[in-house]
Amino acid sequence: MLEIRDVVLRFGGITALEGVSFTVADGEICGLIGPNGAGKTSLFNCVTRVYRPSEGSISYNGVDLLSLRRHQIVRKGIARTFQNLALFPSLTVMQNAMMGAHSRSTPRLVPSALSWPTTHRARRQLESEAWYVLEELDLVDIAHEFAKGLPFGTLKRVELARALMGRPSMLLLDEPAGGLTHAEVHDLGQLILRMRATFGFSALLVEHHMGMVMGISDHVVAMDFGRKIADGPPTEVQRSPEVIAAYLGRAA
Repeated sequence: MLEIRDVVLRFGGITALEGVSFTVADGEICGLIGPNGAGKTSLFNCVTRVYRPSEGSISYNGVDLLSLRRHQIVRKGIARTFQNLALFPSLTVMQNAMMGAHSRSTPRLVPSALSWPTTHRARRQLESEAWYVLEELDLVDIAHEFAKGLPFGTLKRVELARALMGRPSMLLLDEPAGGLTHAEVHDLGQLILRMRATFGFSALLVEHHMGMVMGISDHVVAMDFGRKIADGPPTEVQRSPEVIAAYLGRAA
């Protein structure tokens, strides 16, 4: 579904990505690993058009993503979460989740201003859909609480709910386990697997928690200094000398 070919990203004299190529197949979870500064988030930002690569191509279901504007990416079925939470603290959990559907269900100005019945029906449908997503993520009990002040692990699930409201066929997860306890990391991994079975998405997962990555990924891509250094089944990538050296040093 997602095909990344020979992607190069430069910032002046610094090369953040150097000829990165790999694919994410339909229905699979691809783990993207590497030390800090390896280029993982930069690659995410290329896929979502925050950055434009200096060279290379990125396509999704045969569509050239680099020919699209940023706001058009989500309409092609690609949603993402963020390394740093990007929720609205002054909105409720339900409202934050509903924001994820803006790309496919934003009502027109005149019907909204006049409160036409069609607008009410669309909103009720959206609320019903959001309620279902919150139920799946065990967030119903706090649906009407404001996001501000909720536990960090809970907010991670709220952000996942918002992403799922876009009905993505490809979900980009940028360090979803960051800041979570060991128990929460395990629960999150199981949640991602369950959500994939329920909603039917593929996923590209950037994560530093190796246990979670190796436990839920169908295949893993490892990066270091902007280059791909390994690509294959989790057990094979774990044993790669280059991957071991990237994390532990050559002496290891």
